[in-house]
Amino acid sequence: MSHLDVTRSNDIGNGRLKKLAVAAKAFNHNDIRKHDSDVKQGAVAIVRSILHSCSMSFSGRSKEIQHCLQILLNLYRCSEERLCASFCTDGIIILDLLEIIEINYRLGKKGDIPTLVLAQHVVDKLSSVRVPLSMVNEQEQLLSSLIGNITGCTGHLVMTMSMKILAAISEHSKNKQAMFNFPKLMNAVALGATYMFESVREESARIIMNLSVEPKNKNELARSSLGLVLALTRGGQLSRVYAIQALGHMSSQIPMNKVIVVNYGNGVVVTVLLQVASSRTDTDLRVLATRILGNLTCQATAVQICHHPSLLVTLSSLACLEGEKLDKVASNSALIVKKIATYVRSSDTCHRHLLQAMVTISYGKSTAALVWTVKAFMEQAGFPEDRLSMIGHKGILSALTMLTNDENDFVRDHSLDALVKLAVDVSMARNVTVDKVLRSVASNSQQGGFGLQQNRNKRQSSPRYSPKSVAFDVDFASYL
Repeated sequence: MSHLDVTRSNDIGNGRLKKLAVAAKAFNHNDIRKHDSDVKQGAVAIVRSILHSCSMSFSGRSKEIQHCLQILLNLYRCSEERLCASFCTDGIIILDLLEIIEINYRLGKKGDIPTLVLAQHVVDKLSSVRVPLSMVNEQEQLLSSLIGNITGCTGHLVMTMSMKILAAISEHSKNKQAMFNFPKLMNAVALGATYMFESVREESARIIMNLSVEPKNKNELARSSLGLVLALTRGGQLSRVYAIQALGHMSSQIPMNKVIVVNYGNGVVVTVLLQVASSRTDTDLRVLATRILGNLTCQATAVQICHHPSLLVTLSSLACLEGEKLDKVASNSALIVKKIATYVRSSDTCHRHLLQAMVTISYGKSTAALVWTVKAFMEQAGFPEDRLSMIGHKGILSALTMLTNDENDFVRDHSLDALVKLAVDVSMARNVTVDKVLRSVASNSQQGGFGLQQNRNKRQSSPRYSPKSVAFDVDFASYL
């Protein structure tokens, strides 16, 4: 008798029970090729038909159901390719499994705990599958039933597992747009995002994160789901990570999305990202938050972001962080300041705060952050009006003079270039030479004198300074 024949009996009672017990033992091996062959011949479909026949009397057929579930777990030791194929042909078996879980969960102590646990294990195995929905039989019934489990009256365990299956399906690139447009799915996700159990909120956040990867979903998600995403950032660690990643997806590529995200709720998204970037828990999440802020900063949003309360102060503080793990946070923060400097001009009321942030970052120790800061100085020095504001700012000249002694060639050379550009304006105003202005600035700096042009190509290590150790009253204004 073949393994499949063991499960074909339709007799109810000890006859089928014994045959199922034999089948469970027979399938309990680790020969992947045999499992592949059995699954290909329809073993899963046969087990499903037996489970379906037991659905009207689950409580009295617990042993048969347990054997069926054990057979499924054994069969699913097949190859990943065959498991995916089985999901496409018999994925609807998930609904039978969830029904078993729900009944035993609601029965509480009277329920069959071993059966519930086995069914969970089978669902967990199926939730690892990633296949296109277009290849899944009865796909609409499967999705509709899973959504119904979430929006209906099921217990939190089935609700969580239904969310988990939907999240798994949403990971496949070909499913994201179809799922986003599927009736009532986003309503179910919204319900899950505010549910009392964190496990449900986590899967809800994962679904939003997965769907936000699809370019065609980004704009609508930014318009309709930012409130949900922000609510999830206040949840547990995983929910928070998924939600922040969703914000990152929505803020990329499309300029209009950046405007929507930055303007939402009077800048609440920027506030949340700054809070995450400033937290002291998850360094990777801090890096992600600063990267998203960088993505949001563009020509259309730079002025709005620059005006955000405490943003420049926070970024300049983050850009001065020390340590290998925090270097990326510092670099990303300085990059944001550089992007703001590219688009914000002296006519903007936040300009003086921008200049002060650039000065503060100049005293940090991250070379990458200093490179972006010098680029910010160069961006500003490229505009005549901005140069006048820089010349009149207490501290910029001391910062640039110090940076011309930096050990990094790029920082040292481009700091000198920026200083020369500013000195040209001063020399023209006072009818003096550029060298005279530069020498005067250098001699008045507490860093000590140096030959600016002579040292331009000379690599040397400079001492580190804090803002308090520099004479900020050294200013080009005295030459005007």
